[in-house]
Amino acid sequence: MTEHYLDRLARIINENWNEPALTDFYLTEDGTAQDTSRGNHYTYGEMYAQIVRVADYLERLGLQKGDHIAICGANSAHWVIAYLAIASYQGVIVTILHTQSSEDIVKQIDFSDAKVLFTDEDMWLELKKQSLPLIKHVISLENWEVLYGVEVQISNQYLWDSIQKVCFESGSLDDTAIICFTSGSTGVPKGVMLSNRNITNNISNANYPLTSNKHYLSLVPYAHTGGLIGEFLSNLEWAKYVHILKGTSYFKDIKNAYNLISPYMIDCVPDLFRLVYMDKQTGSILLNNTCEIIFMGGAKLDDKLEQKIIESGIPLMMVYGQTETGLAISLSPYGYHRVGSSGKIVEGMTARIASNGEILVKGENVMLGYYKNPEATAQKIDADGWLHTGDRGHLDEDGYLYVEGRLEQDMIVLPNGENIHPDNIERKINALPEVAESIVIARGGNLVAIVVPSAIEHQDLRRFILRTINPQLPSYSQLYDVECINEPLARTAKQTLKRYLYK
Repeated sequence: MTEHYLDRLARIINENWNEPALTDFYLTEDGTAQDTSRGNHYTYGEMYAQIVRVADYLERLGLQKGDHIAICGANSAHWVIAYLAIASYQGVIVTILHTQSSEDIVKQIDFSDAKVLFTDEDMWLELKKQSLPLIKHVISLENWEVLYGVEVQISNQYLWDSIQKVCFESGSLDDTAIICFTSGSTGVPKGVMLSNRNITNNISNANYPLTSNKHYLSLVPYAHTGGLIGEFLSNLEWAKYVHILKGTSYFKDIKNAYNLISPYMIDCVPDLFRLVYMDKQTGSILLNNTCEIIFMGGAKLDDKLEQKIIESGIPLMMVYGQTETGLAISLSPYGYHRVGSSGKIVEGMTARIASNGEILVKGENVMLGYYKNPEATAQKIDADGWLHTGDRGHLDEDGYLYVEGRLEQDMIVLPNGENIHPDNIERKINALPEVAESIVIARGGNLVAIVVPSAIEHQDLRRFILRTINPQLPSYSQLYDVECINEPLARTAKQTLKRYLYK
């Protein structure tokens, strides 16, 4: 019988009660040490006490099992605790990326039917300027204070003597656990519904061996399944000490944090690996001798970098997946990476290649569907239960998967691994009176908009568009440049843009 991931975590907490679990890792001003005066730091036992406290808080607010509760904020120890408290209360966690515009955040909160919001206080100052009719309570991720709604009195600390045994009310494996919005949402937001079974199977397939080094450096936003499942949940399930890098996104600070923490694993997209862990002059890999695994995904690994990692002697594990599969479709077995591949299909999943070359998958990692969007769900998962990835690829005789690119070429995959639907940006540009039409393409790893001006003249349309549109977009999908042309964009008979002509 499959063990629910929360039941496994309960055992890990019991066995590691006094071991460190979470820390908000701030660097000192000169970047040479950890600033321990900032942030929260918890052992597994202290983390559990906080989880119990917040879960009790939710009960006192009158919430019911299955209610939707949103989390929108920067990665932190309290983000993790809020998630686990909601999960143990059998609520549905709505994860929302905090770097989006406040308008998009509000849209997703409303669409998700969330009743409660956990968020950072600065963010709440922006969000409360807009209407959030369904939200009854807003709780600070910084100190658990009620920012909006009914004030509930609760003790700051639980008596540790009252905690006899760690236990979560985990519920059914087939219950909806989270709603995670895809980064490439277009029009109506697409909220991916993942079950407890999806999460559990993904964690079980994280089959790298346990090591004596417990330290892990966490970077990926927890609103993404890569951060949520691949970083904090998987590492807590394996009794690791998760250091959550705070207050910076500079590559030199990531490198400094890495040198201070000496984690057992590097986990990132290829682009970040090149910028942080390689010498630009020699091309050599700069890693501490504590690193036992290089875990890579999110974008294609080029041949030269792959060869450099293989030559380093550190086992490489490639992962391929989508938000709609929680995290993984394929994963390199530890110590058995095959050059050019994205690993083998993980346990609990089956894959086949369609006649047009598309990778189709079914099994325990496949989502329940898109929230309130049966039409989009039916387009993604066919009547036989096969999820259409939209990627082309092939399987070799040993079951290793090779991903060859997108089936539909409209999606842009940036070097940092972000998937961008250009029509989402084009819609915002085309809404400007000064613009007749536009097309967004990737050029040199950056997003560029090609714009046809309308009859309305503007003195500097390029600068105007950049200043107007970029604040409406997440940082990862902002425009690098705008190019104005005078002729209409090329289209097919069905009026579909001929994107291939502009790449």
